[in-house]
Amino acid sequence: MIALKALIRIVSFLHFLSSGTLSVESAKELGQRNPRFLSLFQVVQFPNDSCNGSNGKNGTCYTSAECESRVGTSSGSCASGYGICCTFTARCGATRSENCTYFESNGGEVGSCSVNICPCSDNICQLRLDFNSFVITGPSTSTVSTSKTLNGQQVGSTVGVASTQATQCLTDSFSVTNPNGVSPSVICGTNTGEHLYVDAHPKCNQLTFQLSTLTGQITASRSWSIKITQLSCDFVNLAPDGCDQYFFGSTTGVVRTFNYNGGSGYHLANQDQNICVRLCFQIPIQSVLSDLTSIFYSRQERTTCRICWSATNDIDFMLSGGAAGGVTSVACCGYGSKGTKTAGFDCVMIPSASKMAVSKVILPAAAFCGRSKGLVSVGGGNSATVCSRKTPFNLRFLSDGFEFVNEAAITDRGFQLNYILSGTNC
Repeated sequence: MIALKALIRIVSFLHFLSSGTLSVESAKELGQRNPRFLSLFQVVQFPNDSCNGSNGKNGTCYTSAECESRVGTSSGSCASGYGICCTFTARCGATRSENCTYFESNGGEVGSCSVNICPCSDNICQLRLDFNSFVITGPSTSTVSTSKTLNGQQVGSTVGVASTQATQCLTDSFSVTNPNGVSPSVICGTNTGEHLYVDAHPKCNQLTFQLSTLTGQITASRSWSIKITQLSCDFVNLAPDGCDQYFFGSTTGVVRTFNYNGGSGYHLANQDQNICVRLCFQIPIQSVLSDLTSIFYSRQERTTCRICWSATNDIDFMLSGGAAGGVTSVACCGYGSKGTKTAGFDCVMIPSASKMAVSKVILPAAAFCGRSKGLVSVGGGNSATVCSRKTPFNLRFLSDGFEFVNEAAITDRGFQLNYILSGTNC
């Protein structure tokens, strides 16, 4: 509920007398006839709507006094000049309950840096985190064996496969708590321009950076500005349950693994990144006219029934699980029957994956991995487009907590995939 706030402007009593248009007696008479009329005060009301601050941030329209009491920053005017656009910044140790708060660095943080984001009302279901800037040290790229693993678990030195700590966020990391359910995966590296959804909790969510104090390990000039938007439970574009990222508003787009960083990064360990895309369809809105005739107004969105994924370049899809010849879809997301498959576990899952050219032909597997030839439809070969008609549209990236020695020798950058929503071949 948007509360209405009053800005009281004092109008001089002498002005009414000198203007010749309103006497004291007339003002009293008008005040008796209309209680809203005040002879000495004019009340201007405005809603606490969102606004665009002069500092480039989004804020909330408040009175100057309200903004100050809420520890906000005045950034331009709003409500036709009666209010100010109040923006909110949180730094290490802060607790904030204002919608559209920016968690920002000052450039000198080390150790643990956390903020608590508390609901601004009883009707908040999700938080959307927009990484306007996000640069911390990336994952390990070590090729040195530190353990042996079997079926994804560390084991004794006599069995298992030699594994490294490559892809692990050992120096810096960022995490978000979700007391109501599964928290998003821990990330690190460069993630500017990415976003993240998380369920809101009545007793606050905690956003935490863990930043190493060992200068020899730090490889990035740390900085971040995370816009935190609180989404009401009746918001039309809430992310579907289980989605870490949610894309909507267009029939085309691009998705990436965290720390892709223009193809120069390394994908991260222990990821379960569920990327969802909104199905575009026509939404009927009923309007009842005075003559009780019902009409329907439809927002013009293209009706779609499938999503297709593709890589622009072969090297835009590089995950463990295949030699330089291409991608194998049958053997991805596992360690083989003996638990020692050295092709690696990391993979992408596309539900009910099908070929693009032939309608409704389901591929033999919905899991994809490998490198060099991009996303392909069946084992090796040339880069191809993979489609799905299963809704809600999503793509899921899974990775384990380590890299085999032979895999760590090759920089598995993750993926950058294009998607297009289509209404054909349904």
